[in-house]
Order: sequence, then C-alpha cells, then structure tokens
Amino acid sequence: MSELARRRPLFHSERDFQHALARLIQQRHPDAELRLEPRPSRGVHLDLLVRLSERRIAIELKYLVAAFAGEVGGELFELPNQGAQDISRYDVVKDVVRLERLIADGYADEGIALTLTNDPAYWRPGIKASPVDVAFRIHEDRVLNGLLAWSSAAGVGTTSKRDAPLMLTGRYRCHWRHYGTVAPSGRRAVELRYLCLPVARLERPAAPLVLDTPKPVAAPQQRTPTMHASTARDEILLAVADILRRSGQSSFDLNDVLVEMRRRDSRYAESTIRTHVTSRMCVDAPDHHATTFDDFERLDRGRYRLRRPAS
Repeated sequence: MSELARRRPLFHSERDFQHALARLIQQRHPDAELRLEPRPSRGVHLDLLVRLSERRIAIELKYLVAAFAGEVGGELFELPNQGAQDISRYDVVKDVVRLERLIADGYADEGIALTLTNDPAYWRPGIKASPVDVAFRIHEDRVLNGLLAWSSAAGVGTTSKRDAPLMLTGRYRCHWRHYGTVAPSGRRAVELRYLCLPVARLERPAAPLVLDTPKPVAAPQQRTPTMHASTARDEILLAVADILRRSGQSSFDLNDVLVEMRRRDSRYAESTIRTHVTSRMCVDAPDHHATTFDDFERLDRGRYRLRRPAS
C-alpha cells in the first residue's frame, strides 16, 4: 500500500482503485495469476483473486469517499459525498464474512478485506451513544467478532437488502494505517487511511452445550461433529432443537438456522436450507412442492416457531 500511495495518491472510483492494485501486484509478482471480479459461485462476486505459487488469495476492496474536488499531481479529481456510512460499514463486515466462507468452501487459502477512505467517520468512534450500526462500527481499535446485527432502532430504509445479521467466525481488530495526504492548491489537506483485515482459515468452535436442568450446566467446548441425519429436514430439525434449547426461547430466526447448519458442517447448500425453512417446512407458505411439512409457523419476517415439541 505504501508503494501504491506513491504511485497513486488518489483514485477516481473503486474500480480505479481495484485496477491500480491489481496492476501493482502483477508488476511485483510477474508469475502471479490475477482474476478481476471472478464468480466463485452463482450469485457471488469477488473483487480480485490472486494465485501466487501455491496460494490463492481472495481480496475484497472498498473505496469509501467524502466529497473532494481539486487537482492532485496535475490530474483533476471530483469525488462525490457518498454518505450512508452505516450501510458502508455493514458492507465492509459483509466482505469479511464472504471471505471466511470462500476460504471454508476451499475456493481460497486466505483473504484480505481492504478499505480505503478519506472520510474520518470510519476510523473515528463517533459521538452518538447508541447508533443503529453500533455492531458494525469499524473505528480504530474496534474488535469485530461473533454475530452482528442492526439495533432495533434501525429503519427499513437503512436495512433494506441488508437486514440479515452477519456471523463472523474469526476475531478482527481494526487498525487504520496512514495511506497519504492530498493538498489541492488553496485548499485544506485531506488525509486518506486504509483498513486491512487479513482473513485466515479457522476451525469453527462449537457453542457450549446447555443441558436441560433447572440450573443449566455448560459442557466443555468442542467442535460439533458433522451431521449424519438422512435428509435436509432432519438436519434442520436437529439444528432448531439445539437453537431453542440454548436460547430458552420458543421462536428462532432463519439466520440462526443458517449459522447453526454452517457450524455443524452440513452438506446442504444455503439455498436448500432457506427453501426448507421458508417453504417446504413452513405451514404458512404456498404449496409449491410435491412434499411439504407443517414443522414451522411463520411469526414475522424471517422469524419462525416450531409447531411441535422438539425431540
């Protein structure tokens, strides 16, 4: 990044940033194979894949800008004021989640979530006591881990198409580094910083098993073994039973099931699990399948209740 900053102190767009970084990597490593915007799977987009020797490095980029207009190195730049920092923070965390999944699926060996910005709102903690995006804050020294979700005060306009909570397997401390300073003639200097979050392959630890006793007792943590139930429905029912047992509630979220199934190394795709929970196993869903079940009842968007006691 230091070398890139010397060559390109500022970029016109995220695509410009992406191409400049890819070009520098290729120059530094002529034997590397680069792919811009590959498709690891249907509906999944990746900014950059680098194959270097025996390593496959997946890279996600974000270029988050505040308004800027002026000449830098004889080149005119007009950057818009993107705003919507809460949504952009969510997207940064989502990049890390995507990289974790690509590594877990064997598509890459390691990952890098790289964010470059001239907006101090990202590296500063802010002054609001309880912002709606408090879980997704990425300011200096913030630690990201576990299940992250919007606060209950978040409006539909903010969470639209981004309402799903994000589950991180790893633990990431945010450390912003100085990228450079640009000072157009007659204008105040503007600093750029970048956040680099390396993503490595991790074993997913299992949540402690809570026994059904008046005083719940947690068993020692250990990795949940791979499921061996015969059908997707069987595995989902087992997962839901454990979710309800641990939470002590009578209802659950679709994302809870997706996270639990992933943690258990289910062989079923996320799309299959979604279809079963929201349609095949839900009594309220339209009958679009040859075989359906009345296991779940829909309470609200993305939230369900088990209609019969879990064995």
